[in-house]
Amino acid sequence: MYDKKMLGKRIREARNRAGLSQQQLASAIGVSDKTISAYEVGRVDPPLESLDKLSTVTKHPVGFFIGDVSSNIEARLNSILLELEEICGVLKDTGMVKKSVMKEAMARESSTSSQE
Repeated sequence: MYDKKMLGKRIREARNRAGLSQQQLASAIGVSDKTISAYEVGRVDPPLESLDKLSTVTKHPVGFFIGDVSSNIEARLNSILLELEEICGVLKDTGMVKKSVMKEAMARESSTSSQE
């Protein structure tokens, strides 16, 4: 069921997970930061075009914003994958993990993704 407040919370959550300020997100999707604020508090419904752009910029499926449970799971898994990639990058940069180990892990991940 559609809920304006929940939509706003999910927009804020996706923006925060993407590490973006309201101004950065607004610039990325072509609206003002006041519009992003209005979306997040549930005062204004984003048009479908804006939802599509939000989805692209935050790397969350549109279903995440409008309440599709299977999309929420997919979005969370994608978020975890992004965090793991960031951790691997830090480990590589600090020399704590050999490049060959990371290549194997990424190869396993991509073969798992292609099977879905």
